[in-house]
Amino acid sequence: MLLAILPLVPLVGACFLFSKRGRAINIPFVTSALLLILGGSGLRSVFTGRSITYRLPLPGPYGPSFHADALSALFVLLAVFLWFVVALYAPGYMKQEGGTGRFALSTLLTLAAVLGLFFAGDLLTLLLCFELMTIASFFWVIHRGDREAIHAGYYYLFFSIGGGLLLALGIVLMTVATGGLPTIGTGPVTPLHPTMFAWSVVLSLIGFGIKAGMVPLHLWLPRAHAVAPTPASALLSGLLIKVGIYGLIRVGALAGWGRTLGEGLGWFGPGLALLGVGTMLVGVGAALLQSDAKRLLAYHSVSQMGYILLGLGIGLALGTAGELGLVGAIYHLFNHALFKAALFLGVGVIYLHTQETDLYKLGGLWRRYPVTAVLMLLAVLGITGAPGLNGYASKTLLHWALSLAVDTGAPWARWVEPLFFLVGVGTAASFAKLYYLIFLAKPTPAPPTAAVDAVQTGRLHLAMALLSVVMVGIGLAPGLLPRVAVVPAVQGLGVASAVAGSGDLAFWRFADFSGMLVTLVLGALVCGAGLKWGVFHWRPPRWLTLEGWGKLFARGVLALGRKGAACYRLAGTAVLEWGRKIGTRLYLAACRFDRSRAAKVGRVNLVGLSADAALLILMLTVLMAWFLLNSLTRAV
Repeated sequence: MLLAILPLVPLVGACFLFSKRGRAINIPFVTSALLLILGGSGLRSVFTGRSITYRLPLPGPYGPSFHADALSALFVLLAVFLWFVVALYAPGYMKQEGGTGRFALSTLLTLAAVLGLFFAGDLLTLLLCFELMTIASFFWVIHRGDREAIHAGYYYLFFSIGGGLLLALGIVLMTVATGGLPTIGTGPVTPLHPTMFAWSVVLSLIGFGIKAGMVPLHLWLPRAHAVAPTPASALLSGLLIKVGIYGLIRVGALAGWGRTLGEGLGWFGPGLALLGVGTMLVGVGAALLQSDAKRLLAYHSVSQMGYILLGLGIGLALGTAGELGLVGAIYHLFNHALFKAALFLGVGVIYLHTQETDLYKLGGLWRRYPVTAVLMLLAVLGITGAPGLNGYASKTLLHWALSLAVDTGAPWARWVEPLFFLVGVGTAASFAKLYYLIFLAKPTPAPPTAAVDAVQTGRLHLAMALLSVVMVGIGLAPGLLPRVAVVPAVQGLGVASAVAGSGDLAFWRFADFSGMLVTLVLGALVCGAGLKWGVFHWRPPRWLTLEGWGKLFARGVLALGRKGAACYRLAGTAVLEWGRKIGTRLYLAACRFDRSRAAKVGRVNLVGLSADAALLILMLTVLMAWFLLNSLTRAV
């Protein structure tokens, strides 16, 4: 029953907020705090190997089912914690942004849909909550109501609904392929039609890949994150794009984690890994060229999702030896939610005080905002993988998993390893650029300062500090979270040998420690060279970007459509003209029957009948005689 109650709590809060009775109360904060308590106490048992299942007793052919295991519990607790932090942060920020009530309402509705999605016990319930989440979060993107926000909002809606339609088709094919609607948490399925099952996996990969920001389906993400209010950007990047990863993990469970994939699915692991690498490269490359802080962070959301997709791909490709990739992917997913939310919230603090997010119009702000500078530094070190912060632990696990793939002799893995290092250097360079231009560079003419009182700023810093404490705690004890939550989640997916990251692994090996330091130093050097030589100001031509390719493709489709329409009009005109000519000739031929004239057949004079009519009668008589003769011949 708890599984049905938890998603209802935000809906009750939304009703309370909508009724105007909670104006003086931070309803999202109270709701998320209550959910944190209920979820922490009620879901504790699932991490010991137990699972909870509940089905709503509704009349009719469909009854929503809910399921909680260690994986869904981990995602739920992460979601509730992030909502708790953002609910503490949001009132102070939205006071200047405006529309506090609208934002709070959409936040509660989105939380309800997210909880329902993570607790979904079947694919149909998951799809329903997926679409509800899309609609509710759409109002975050269009919150400002200006032209850019509306454009980004419809971009977000178009991609998300397209992904939902592909998921629906994938579920239909999977139902046909397996002989019934697969339930979540029951392990791998044995398809009756392997080819159809493989196609359902392809459609699910595309649908969930859109939400995860997978290249080349990421085009909505930078636009949406850049225009949404900062608290919404923190949730979009920190959690909502993780919904796509969650869906891919569940699809992987149906295909089979920890075993050799079945017929028609041999491509799934290597293909997902290569898509992950492409996502990493495109994201970090685009981030290096950004001048807007929020767009830089948005492109790094794309890049970091690439790390997670790479881990999932390695886990599937290695089969029985792939648990390390899956553990690393889930671990990095958790860590990314923390430091990326903290980075967005930090940029939001700077924006509130300066009304500016252009990096080249800031500089020297560490003197004016030292607390923000320290908290942002921790988040920057976390995402770059500095030892002692949470990102170091999960990136180390992912690198170990990649090394295992290289040891197997897989050709794709040998190409991926140097790219993994290259993306690490690019990440360090772009965040060195971000931090330097905001806090350390020579101050530009001081941007206008908005009036933000000390209490309001204190709440903003408190929200960031909560995230920082968790990041530092994970970084100093890197084996704790895997042992308590991540490994049980992987074991619940059917990988019984998932002991990697259980605390027995040596995270502080010299090779890993020194390798990460080399990456950071090279990143700082690349940042310095790029700023000195103006490389980061380069703007690639449109034909070199995915957006440019998309526009060229769209223009090509429109041009073909115009050509097709023109050909259709020409063909239609020709057919119409030909029809008119034929009609005229038929009309003239028919008119000949109306011309009365005399005719003589043998000795018979035909008066008042046209010659043509007489000919027709004669032909009809001949045909009837032939038919009768033929019939008599057959009878004999």
